[in-house]
Amino acid sequence: MVVKATHAKHALHRQAALLVGAIIAWAAVGPCAAQVLADPVKHPVVGILQDDFCERGPWHLVFEDEFNGDTLNTDTWLRYYPYCNNNDECLASRTHGLPDEQQIFMDENVVLTGEGTVKLIAKKGPITNWYSARSVYTSGMLHSRLQFNRGRFECRCKVPLSTSHYLWPAFWLFGGGPVCSEIDILEILWDRSTAYHHSLHRYNDNCDGNHASDEKTHDLGELSDDFHVYRAGWDKWFVNCYSGGVLIYRSCRFVDLLNQPVSTCVVPSGAYMQNQAFPAQDAYLSIILDLAIHKGPPGQSLGIGPEVSNLPCALEIDYVRVYQR
Repeated sequence: MVVKATHAKHALHRQAALLVGAIIAWAAVGPCAAQVLADPVKHPVVGILQDDFCERGPWHLVFEDEFNGDTLNTDTWLRYYPYCNNNDECLASRTHGLPDEQQIFMDENVVLTGEGTVKLIAKKGPITNWYSARSVYTSGMLHSRLQFNRGRFECRCKVPLSTSHYLWPAFWLFGGGPVCSEIDILEILWDRSTAYHHSLHRYNDNCDGNHASDEKTHDLGELSDDFHVYRAGWDKWFVNCYSGGVLIYRSCRFVDLLNQPVSTCVVPSGAYMQNQAFPAQDAYLSIILDLAIHKGPPGQSLGIGPEVSNLPCALEIDYVRVYQR
């Protein structure tokens, strides 16, 4: 009881500090127009005049790839991470999350089927070398050359069956410094393929440190049984994530002074705290699809120790589409 009471007292102190800080900030900056909301990380507390924040109007298709034919459109997609001055000549371009990921991403693991889909294939084979990385596991990934601001991002895909700890399929958006924003529309976080995960992340200016996250995992039943449509709507106010047309998770830009998310379109005048994980409004993000293999015991990437379950397997993608108002 003493421990619980102490924790509760500390939580109240933290909340009181937030409230006082918000009131001071409100007094200092006064209200600003809803249309010119500042970046959450640079302005954690803002004052606004009452306004309707929800964006409306018809969606217009601005990008799509149906993956027809048998050749990847390399004017649209990279098969590596362009984190080495936009080229493919460093460790990170093919390993990405080393040491938290075991795979090396290879061009030949991205395969168009000729039936309107592309497969990102994860498999075990002989040891592959990439700079200082060595692994028996290879996989495939796609990174869009184009970047996009707010909109509706949609992918119809079939995730691989996962019964254990290792597979990490993902459909996500990312943009680098100095805004360093990430929207994970779909992830199976090295878990069983029933576990749908969504998240927002903000990083420091160099994108090498996590500033804040907003995330949750949901059990949606077996997702590897068929193709499903995964979608995120990103606007000024919300990031809404859907599976099969059903809203699964809503991240709100603002929380009130009691730290509760504000989920209505019309927001009364006042002081609000901004969700520190929310994407920067001027962020332009790339589309990324990949199938990673999460880290295991030492030596596993060299074929020593337990086998990675469910290999070979694929994240199979039917289409990717982007709509904007």
